[in-house]
Amino acid sequence: MSALVSLSAASFVTSMITAAFGIGGGLGLLAVMPAVVPISAVVPLHGVSQLVSNASRFLIGRRDAETRLLPAYCVGACLGAGVGYFFIGRVPDHYLSAVLGSFILLCTWTELVKKLGRVVTSFFTIAFIQTFLSLFVASVGLISQPVLIKQGLARDRVIVTHAMQMSVLHAVKVFAFVVAGFPFLQHWKVLLVLIAASAAGSYAGTLCRHTIPEKFGVIALRAGITFFALKMIVDAAR
Repeated sequence: MSALVSLSAASFVTSMITAAFGIGGGLGLLAVMPAVVPISAVVPLHGVSQLVSNASRFLIGRRDAETRLLPAYCVGACLGAGVGYFFIGRVPDHYLSAVLGSFILLCTWTELVKKLGRVVTSFFTIAFIQTFLSLFVASVGLISQPVLIKQGLARDRVIVTHAMQMSVLHAVKVFAFVVAGFPFLQHWKVLLVLIAASAAGSYAGTLCRHTIPEKFGVIALRAGITFFALKMIVDAAR
């Protein structure tokens, strides 16, 4: 029960942070989940949480979404999931923990993922890459953010349009895991907690988007992410 309470709090806070600042919450939740669920279940369950978090954020602010960017992204995401499907379950859990931890640190403290987004400007290509990678490293939203910013969109439009794209990505990712036979129902308690907390966090973050000091949120998030990412790497090395 204490683990579910902790996961609920983490899901709420990280979803709220993403709704308020536009990015970062998915990585935060990804760093916490291995302490509560088996490492092999982290990516699919994280996908459900992020689907709810992004879809609720998109629905709340749908008037600010740039829907003209949606068709190309949908096609790329479907193809990325289709190709990635054949690799599901082929990465040993022992290595997956180290990969996830390393990926989180790279996203948090380097510009590598952001630079990839600056080089790749086609939303079809971005969707393909993001969805394929998301089947194994879960949180890849940073790739498309720089490209959206390049479109000259206001902050609210970037946040909501990104939520729209991530809703598509996580929907096809979850579908791929369903087809692959992942036992989502075995984790129904965790799913209920993630769904409820993610939706509530999106609503709260949208309400206070312009009141939370951005610097405080970023510093706190980075500190927490770094701690849990290093823990994942150390656990994998044992």
